[in-house]
Amino acid sequence: MARKKFDVQYPTLYAESSHKNAKAFNCVQRAHQQTLEWMAPVMVLTATTGMVFPITAAQACAVWTVGKIVYINGYGGGGPSKRHLGGAIAHLGDVTLIVMSFVAGHKLLNA
Repeated sequence: MARKKFDVQYPTLYAESSHKNAKAFNCVQRAHQQTLEWMAPVMVLTATTGMVFPITAAQACAVWTVGKIVYINGYGGGGPSKRHLGGAIAHLGDVTLIVMSFVAGHKLLNA
């Protein structure tokens, strides 16, 4: 949708600085890329945590997802300075998953 809205054609990943909508498009694109960068680790952490603590894993993943939605809307709609709230919310979920995956691993190894 952002490509169409800001008129940035494929295969260009980020708009050139000379493009009239470069900052707006690049903020949307960076928010999208950052979410993709974290998605695989969060999925693995959710799966490993979920082996022992399924409800906690689901709740932490839900918090991460809500945080990423806030992050994307803030970064994409207002620029880099508007991403902090969403990032903080997302980190509540991912840090929980990181800690709980170690706890789950410890429980599984000592079972």
